[in-house]
Amino acid sequence: MKIKISDKKSDHSLKLNYLLNLYSLLSIALIIMQNKLEVKNIPSIAHLVMGAAIGLCLYYISEGRFSKTHCFTLFLNSYLGPDVGWVIGIGRYSHSLLFWPIFAFFLAYVYHYFTRFTIKIDGIRNIELIDLERYKLQYFNTFLLVLAAGIMHIYLDGVVNKGGKFSVIPEIIPVYEGLVWTYEDFFLFGVEGVFPLYTLVSMFIGVSLIFGFIFLFVWFLKNNSKKTALIVFIYIVVFIIFFYLVGSIATMFHLDGGALIFVGIFWVIPLMLCTMSVKDFKFMRNDTKTFVRTNRPQTKLLLVIIWLLVMGLISLIFSILGLINNETIVSSIYSRNEEQISEYFSYKDLFIMILAIEIVVLVISILNFMCVTGLLLKNKKVWKFTVYYHLIFSWTIIGLIIACVLSETPIKEMFEY
Repeated sequence: MKIKISDKKSDHSLKLNYLLNLYSLLSIALIIMQNKLEVKNIPSIAHLVMGAAIGLCLYYISEGRFSKTHCFTLFLNSYLGPDVGWVIGIGRYSHSLLFWPIFAFFLAYVYHYFTRFTIKIDGIRNIELIDLERYKLQYFNTFLLVLAAGIMHIYLDGVVNKGGKFSVIPEIIPVYEGLVWTYEDFFLFGVEGVFPLYTLVSMFIGVSLIFGFIFLFVWFLKNNSKKTALIVFIYIVVFIIFFYLVGSIATMFHLDGGALIFVGIFWVIPLMLCTMSVKDFKFMRNDTKTFVRTNRPQTKLLLVIIWLLVMGLISLIFSILGLINNETIVSSIYSRNEEQISEYFSYKDLFIMILAIEIVVLVISILNFMCVTGLLLKNKKVWKFTVYYHLIFSWTIIGLIIACVLSETPIKEMFEY
C-alpha cells in the first residue's frame, strides 16, 4: 500500500519523505482501522496457542516420541510460518496453499539448524544455548513440521483475518489474478451435482457409503496397515466424486463433499504431517547421529558483526532523523489519517507513540554498536549479552539465528578464556 504523505510540493529532503512514509506505514499498522481499510483483527497469540496446544497433545499422547523439539518447531512456525515471506517481499505467495510447500522446503533448513541446539535454564541469570553438535531431527522431519504449521497458520489467517477467504494460487501481476476459495466455495462444492440420479437411488447409495465408512474404519483399526489406510483414502475419494456427480441429495442435503475437502486440507493433512514427522525415513541421510562441526567460525562471527553494524547504522540514522523531524512526522501522519486515527488516539497520544518508537530504535542502535565492539574485542560478557539480547528477539527468526550462531561450540570457545 502506497501512502502519499503530503499534497504540497516537497519542502523536505528526499530522505525525510522516505522517513515520513515509513512512520506513516508503521503507525497505521499499529492502529485498528477495520471499517476504513476493511481489515479484520489479525490473530497473533492465537497462532502460538494453537501450535502449543496441538504440539503438547501430540507430545503426551506419543509419550515423548513427538519430542519437545518437534513441539517447539511446530509452536514457533505456527506463529511465524508464512509471515516470514513478508520480510523478503513474497508474503502473498507464501500465504497461498500452492506456494507454501515450496517456501516451506527452504524455510525448513533454518528450523533444521535450530534443532542442533538445546537451551539450558538455571535461573534467570543463567540461560544458555548448548550446541549439541548434531541435529535432533532429520531435515525431512523438520520439513513436515514446518509444512504442517504453515497450513495451520494459513487456516487461522483465513478464518479470522480474511473472513473466510483462502488463497490457493497467488496473484501474479499482471499475468494471473490468483485463485481464492471462500467458505462458500468449499462447502457448496458439488451441491447441485453434474449428473443427478433418481432421488431415492442417490440417497440410498449416499447413505450406504456413509454407514459403510463406519465398518471400513473399524476394519482399519483392526488391521492397521498401509494397505488398509490406502483403501480408506480411496473410499473417501470415491465418496467425494460421487457427491460431486449426484449433488447433496446423496447426503440428504448435507454439504459433506466440500466439508471433507476443507477438513482434509486444514485439519487432517497437518495432523498427518505431524504424525509422520516422528518416523525415521530411511531414504534420507540420518544427520541426527552424525557429528557436526562448525566450518569457518571466524567467517560466521564476522558476518554476525557486519549484520549488527549495518542494522545499528540504519537504526541510528532513522532514529536521529525521526527525533529531529518528530513534529513534522506526527503532523503529516495525523493530518492525512485524522479520521481513522482520532477514533483511537489523540494527537498527543500519537506524538508520544512515535517518540517512543524513535527512542527504542535509538537504544537498539546503541546496543548493536556495543555488541559489535565487544565481539571484536572478544569480550565474554558482551558475547553473553549479545546471545541474551537476540534470544529476546528469537520470534523474528533472525534473532534466533544469530543467538544460535554465536552459541556454536567453536565460536563460543573464542570467548572462553
